[in-house]
Amino acid sequence: MTAKQAGLMSDSNPRRKEMMDLIRKAFGPIAVKPRTLEERLEALLADKLEFVINIASYVKIASGFNKGRSYKEVVDSMYRTLEPTLRQLIADMLQEADPIQEPTVAKPDPRVVAREKVIKDYDSMSPLFSPKYAAPETQELDKETDVFSSIKEFYATPDSFMQKMALSESSGRPDAEITLEDGRTFTGLYQFGDARLSDYRKATGAKFTMAEFKEDEALQQKVADWHFTDIQDAIDALGSEAEGYDRDGLKAVAHLGGVGGMKKYVRTKGEYNPSDELGTSLQSYYDKFSTS
Repeated sequence: MTAKQAGLMSDSNPRRKEMMDLIRKAFGPIAVKPRTLEERLEALLADKLEFVINIASYVKIASGFNKGRSYKEVVDSMYRTLEPTLRQLIADMLQEADPIQEPTVAKPDPRVVAREKVIKDYDSMSPLFSPKYAAPETQELDKETDVFSSIKEFYATPDSFMQKMALSESSGRPDAEITLEDGRTFTGLYQFGDARLSDYRKATGAKFTMAEFKEDEALQQKVADWHFTDIQDAIDALGSEAEGYDRDGLKAVAHLGGVGGMKKYVRTKGEYNPSDELGTSLQSYYDKFSTS
């Protein structure tokens, strides 16, 4: 009787070890080296990098009001619809520039995990990152650009009044909008209403609709520069009456209650202190933005 031929994987088959090595190589664990923070930043196009740095500036300011929370927790709470990979990048960037003690990570709540999956699915359909922002993995910024130097230089500058105001009014969202019960609508980074936009149009001759204003962040900044310069002039006009008051605090009062309201606040030594429809008083805004 003919001897039975040994199978391919039989212990007696001399090719068994060779086959097992091939199988492990083909189907074994894939060793992927995680990209460094520098590599992840360099893979972004210039316009998207600028966007990330702008968002990071608002998160950095907000973290000052959220002691005990990690940058990741702050960015997640402020920008839930932002692409998860960018939220993580921003958190890592801030942690590298100004480290804070990361809290112990608790076991994830299954409900949160499910919610994150829904948000991630939404991100894939969001128009926020249109093709003009899409960057192939192979695309890099000019190698002579020192990404970290730019970021550290950005954070070396003290937080500006305008950044704090934008964060307070809209959480740094140019498309933020609120309509009050009386029908008035406030829009943009600094939440301007139609009355103040009308003042700007009259003063500059500019023509635009509220919808156009909402879609144009550069225009929003231009109006804000004019608005706060006008307030500065009003504070200067008070002369000695404004002595002893913090100028950023008075600018915040005027932004909330108008130039007339700011003058009454000063001349009554703070006794004139109404609140807006959302319950924010002139004094609370003065205290919030005062640097002294």
